[in-house]
Amino acid sequence: MAFKEYAYKEVGGGESLLASVWYSPEVSETEKPIAHYFHGGSWVLGHKDMLSPDYVKELLDLGFGAVVSPNYRLAPTISALDGPVQDAKDSYLWSQTKLPQLSARDANVHLNGNKVVTFGHSAGGSLALLMASMPQKPLAILDVFGLKYFDDISYSTPNPAWAKLPDFNQTLLDKIKEEVPPPSSAPAPGGPNGPDFTHHRIAWLFTSLKKGTWLKSVAPNEDYDSIDPGKLFSSSSPFPPTYFIHGSADNLVDVKLSERAFEALKKRGVDTELVIEEGAPHGFDAGAKPGDHKYEIVAKGFKFLADYAI
Repeated sequence: MAFKEYAYKEVGGGESLLASVWYSPEVSETEKPIAHYFHGGSWVLGHKDMLSPDYVKELLDLGFGAVVSPNYRLAPTISALDGPVQDAKDSYLWSQTKLPQLSARDANVHLNGNKVVTFGHSAGGSLALLMASMPQKPLAILDVFGLKYFDDISYSTPNPAWAKLPDFNQTLLDKIKEEVPPPSSAPAPGGPNGPDFTHHRIAWLFTSLKKGTWLKSVAPNEDYDSIDPGKLFSSSSPFPPTYFIHGSADNLVDVKLSERAFEALKKRGVDTELVIEEGAPHGFDAGAKPGDHKYEIVAKGFKFLADYAI
């Protein structure tokens, strides 16, 4: 598959926000749809290349012409609304309006900017859902254990899963306040050996989860409605077909929130599905390979996207 990196947006200080784009190897005169991804990391961690190459190949094999994964500016030295949410919207609009010309020039792949689906993990799932607020909505959405319903008490109370997390040096935690302008790329939340708590962003995030201060830190003006996809589920505006995946043992984002979202959309007559993986934690598909059960769970979500786009 062909790969290109593009600047989709210029921000203050002359920084360019980058998007990774993987193109279909199949030359076709027929315009193909676009799959647009958002990475997770609680809007504090992560980067565009966290998307599994196997997932990229799966989507291209299904008939998507391109898979897009953007970086976005990370909280808390920019709010979730002004950074992750606004950048996500701008990257989505870029995929619709700019990428088709670039793909024809750079990869001889013809894309249809009117046919875009969105998907994401965790906080990236939130962004994927929020694209339903755009004038031209995604054709379908895949939300993999995404954050939603910020009115739920779990976002503003200490998380018992991290109660035994040690107290980190305040000097380490305060390093995050020095990151002005905010970065658009940071380490992934986990890894083969778990979170690297020597990194100030990782230490800061898990401390905020432990204390129940994460939401207020990334949305300091407490304007939660503008960053909460849960508010869209009950609006009068049409909502795209949506596929939810969640682990029943998720101790970061309670599975009940996906159950609540699924029921809200089903009540409205939206085509929606909910897959709950029993005993699975948050991030359960990390490192999944084709043939693995956890890989196939997500692959079925990709097939759902393809059914509405291809």
